[in-house]
Amino acid sequence: MISVNLKNIYKNKSYKFLLFGLLNLFITNLTIQFLLLFQKAIFATFIGQIINFSLGFYFYSSKVFEIRVFRLINLSKYTLLNLILWFLNWKTIELFHSYGFSKNIVALVLIPFLALISYLAQKNIVFKK
Repeated sequence: MISVNLKNIYKNKSYKFLLFGLLNLFITNLTIQFLLLFQKAIFATFIGQIINFSLGFYFYSSKVFEIRVFRLINLSKYTLLNLILWFLNWKTIELFHSYGFSKNIVALVLIPFLALISYLAQKNIVFKK
């Protein structure tokens, strides 16, 4: 039988990123999916990105990467990362939708790819100590 120590799991940045990322993802993607029903991808993904940005900066800086002192450079890097992710999300949805794919399905398929890019960039660039 495998014993799992929850305290050790919670100390692992990857697991914390996943936990807080899922919460952020749920709130953000619920908003995007709803807005994509009657809005263009640019607007739906932009509103989703604002929500993701606000929740994400708090969760990832303080809870995952344990940044104790606010630094403008971290916020600037996080802002740039979010703009890049938003652009990738919006343009990829539009591209695949132009070939007849559902915007909602494309948005869901993109989640793991955008999450991986986000985690790696935050760990190695945005919140690197």
